[in-house]
Amino acid sequence: MTVQEIWDSGAGLLNFCAVYYVIQLLKCVQISFMIFAFVFLLRKTFLKNKVFLKGVLWSLFLPVLFVGKIKFFYENIIGAILFSWWTEICKIHVWINWVYLCGIFIYAARLFYKKRKLKKLVAGMEKREVEGTFIYVTKMPVTPSTIGIFRPKIVMPEVILKEYDQKDLQTILLHEKTHIQLGHLLFYFLWDILRVILWLNPLLTMGTRYFREDMEEICDLVTIQRSRRKAYTYGQLLLKSMRVLQAENEHFNMFATFAGDKEYQNIRQRLTRIAQYKPYKRIAVVRILIVAILCIAAMVIWIQNISYDRYNEDSVMFAYGYDGKNVTFFDTNHVLQQMISYDDKYAYVDREAFENYLEENNAKGDIFIVFGGFYKLPGVGGIGCSCYYEFGSKEQVAKIPYENPMSDWRVKLLKML
Repeated sequence: MTVQEIWDSGAGLLNFCAVYYVIQLLKCVQISFMIFAFVFLLRKTFLKNKVFLKGVLWSLFLPVLFVGKIKFFYENIIGAILFSWWTEICKIHVWINWVYLCGIFIYAARLFYKKRKLKKLVAGMEKREVEGTFIYVTKMPVTPSTIGIFRPKIVMPEVILKEYDQKDLQTILLHEKTHIQLGHLLFYFLWDILRVILWLNPLLTMGTRYFREDMEEICDLVTIQRSRRKAYTYGQLLLKSMRVLQAENEHFNMFATFAGDKEYQNIRQRLTRIAQYKPYKRIAVVRILIVAILCIAAMVIWIQNISYDRYNEDSVMFAYGYDGKNVTFFDTNHVLQQMISYDDKYAYVDREAFENYLEENNAKGDIFIVFGGFYKLPGVGGIGCSCYYEFGSKEQVAKIPYENPMSDWRVKLLKML
């Protein structure tokens, strides 16, 4: 194989990968619009005051990443009309797929840059031990927050340390530790991955505010119960934080303390929810979490069961004629399977029946038979075996050798994708 052939082969494989994965992602994008509408509607209506159930709703986005190969998109008329129109466009205009993938890269790079910049900023802060916990102290009048996933760091403004007594500091630290213990930092990371991969849906980026708002509400509820302080006292602590930070910075924009996110601006709603605090039963919350995990796992398994496999055996057999310039005959009639069979090395053709069939269909030119192989998605990727049929055999069953491409490393790689 020459260098040019290797290059062409590699470029072709890359283009196929772009088309194959983007086709799936675009279907995920379409479904994500529906899921977002469903989640947003429920959190604003029936689950408005159900703190933990409202938070669990966001987990419905996890199965969305697995819906790209559902058979409904290809085998159902409604599904094909609503969801598969992008497939042909992506197959014809390969550049569209690369634009989408570049969008993912740019969005991811932008988020990575921001987080890396923040990480470097925190690394340069003074490290202190407060109430048995190591924190990073900043002179900037920012809200207490936590960053990082595997090695979370709590950031605290110096003015808070000066103005607050021991009990209030313990509550603030408990709030940040609760974020860590509840896995919120990991959830935020997963949400960032989701909105990067499905960046074509702007609602996911817009919904970041509401997602963090619901996580913050859960954290407030858990912190109040763990601290054994009254909701009124907790609310006063929140207002005090606002006053302290506002006094430190006249340009303070009323960002919610503890939130660690500038998109969460409606402090009045947060105080209202704190005022409505009611103790919860821990066992009930654990049950909700277990049921949610089981439901999401069941949904993913169900989606896999109604989706195409990584590769699918192709049972279609067809014959065509070619005169050197044009295809003169093409047919996928099921009767071919009654006249033709094959194993790993040979195709076996009922000579008399097949030639009568060709004559009836006015087949001209060289005759080729295509069979076996596999496909990735209907009309998207795959390969089959083929052989050339020669007239003039005197055998009742013509035994035709063929090359089996399934042993080629590129075909094996294609199967694995």
